[in-house]
Formats: sequence, structure tokens, C-alpha cells
Amino acid sequence: MNTAPIGITVVVPSYNQGRFIDETLDGLLDQGYPALEILVMDGGSTDDTVERLKCYGDQITWVSEKDRGQSDAIAKGFARAGHEWLTWLNSDDIQCNRALWAVNDVVTVHPDADVVVGQGHYMDEHGGNTRPYPTIDLGQGVDVAQQIFLKGYMAQPSVFFRKNAYHRIGGINPALKFCMDYDLWTRFTLAGCRFVGCDADLSGNRWYATTKSSGQTLDLLGEVAATQIRHFGCVSPYFVQAISDNLYQLFHANQHGDTHHVLYRILYFKTVWLWFNVRRPMYCLRGLLIETIAKSGPIVGDKLTLTDLWRGLRNVFRLQRGG
Repeated sequence: MNTAPIGITVVVPSYNQGRFIDETLDGLLDQGYPALEILVMDGGSTDDTVERLKCYGDQITWVSEKDRGQSDAIAKGFARAGHEWLTWLNSDDIQCNRALWAVNDVVTVHPDADVVVGQGHYMDEHGGNTRPYPTIDLGQGVDVAQQIFLKGYMAQPSVFFRKNAYHRIGGINPALKFCMDYDLWTRFTLAGCRFVGCDADLSGNRWYATTKSSGQTLDLLGEVAATQIRHFGCVSPYFVQAISDNLYQLFHANQHGDTHHVLYRILYFKTVWLWFNVRRPMYCLRGLLIETIAKSGPIVGDKLTLTDLWRGLRNVFRLQRGG
């Protein structure tokens, strides 16, 4: 058995994240992993990012120039990668728990793996208020494509993949602004790549008011829906509800309050379901008849039951009668 550590290239797309980038890079270097290549692809930052990058000398390779966005920066980094295994780490995220070593251990046990998926966590701007990042089930016999369709959960900084698999599926889609990772995972599984799970928490994903994803949630969800239609021909209940709940909040709750919110959320859900899934008549009809919202937000497996629905409607009628 080959005991030499696998070579891992980490691409760090960056733009005006000087306040975070030291923590990002130090978290990689402090692992003491001997077969590590760090490529920082900076989009021409105007803050102190470049000055900070210069302090790392030959521990990292970096480029600072205008690009066409995050996907373009990642694609350019992977085109320069010198190692067999790849990942990217946004310049405000971190690796933790000796992530590189953990991935090496998984590949040693599963040398035929194409994609390694670790656990991860969300954190706030200051690295606190941590909470788990939901991850798809990768147990024995699981249909990974179905998991990715139904849930889509994978902590992007905790996903590592072989360079040859990446190039075989055509690489990252530079046209995507938000869900380039989801699109990549989907194409990996549809191409028959072998996914292997890692139980360790490998990354921290910052989520705060000015992050791209949190500030443009509907745009992100719309891009995911378009990606699902492109690859699967339809949109999953989870993402239908995520979109319908956002639309309900924007166009109804913010204007009229949450009175009878269950009824209105269901109406929004069914409307969005029909809009996205009409191209698949049987799937669409099944969803109109059977699928329903979760009790709170878009949580897989937390469905509103018929009993819950009847109880809610009964309360509506009681209130309308004044009793």
C-alpha cells in the first residue's frame, strides 16, 4: 500500500477579503501537510489582501488580476493545479480538524474514491455561533444522485475530488454565479464517480449579512432550480419550498402579515411546484396531489401531515366565525 500522502491542491478564490484571508491561509499551513499546494486567485483586490499575500513568501502561489467572478477564478486555479486531488476554500472560510490529513486517511482506505465528502459547520462573521452544515447520506447502497437531488446538502469546503474526474466531466461551469458547487457535485454523480464520506468536521463556512449567498437568496435558489431542471428535468420538494417560502415572505407576509400563513404557504408551494415541474406531467401531478410543505421551513422529512393541515384549517374557520 502506498503510504505517501496524496497531493492536494487548494484553490482560494479571493476578492477584498483581507480581514479573513490570514485565518484561511494559516488554517491550511498550520496542518503541516507535506503534499499541499495553495493557489490564491485574487480578483484584483483593492483592500490590503495583496500586501497580506506577499507576507507568505513561497508558502503559497498567488495571482491578483481582474477576473469574471468566483467561478472564473476557481476554474483558472484548477487549470494550474499540480496535484491529484482538488478543492477550493473561499477566502472567508476555514479548514479545521486537520482536514487534509483526514481526507488522506479516507483515500488510503478507499483508493478508488473520486469524491470525498466531509462534514462541516456554519459560523458567523467572527467565527462563533457555530451550527452543523447538513450533509447528504453516503451510507452503503445509497443513491447519491437521488440524495443530491432531494437534499443538495454538501459543505462545499469539505468536498475534495480527483483532478481527472474534474476534467472528465468538463470542469466547473463559469456561467454560474451561485451554485457552481451544486452543479459540479451533480455532474460528478451522474458521471458515475464514487463518493465516499468522511465523518470529521472539515470546514467552517461563514454566513453573515454581506456574503454573496445570504444577500441574494432568491437568485441563488433560482439558479439551483434551473440547474436541477437541466440535469434532472424537475425541481425537488426541498427547493420548491425554499423558493415558495421566500416568495410568500416577500409578496405576502411582508405586506399582509402571517395570518392564515399555513394556507397561503401551501398555495405558494403548489403554484411554484406547477411552474417548475409542468414539463414532467406525472411527477408534477404526484406533487400537486401528495407533496406539501414542512411545518416550519424547507426541512427534508419534516412534512406537514393531513392532520396538521386539517387542524390549521379548522382553526381558520373557527376564527372566521368569531369562536
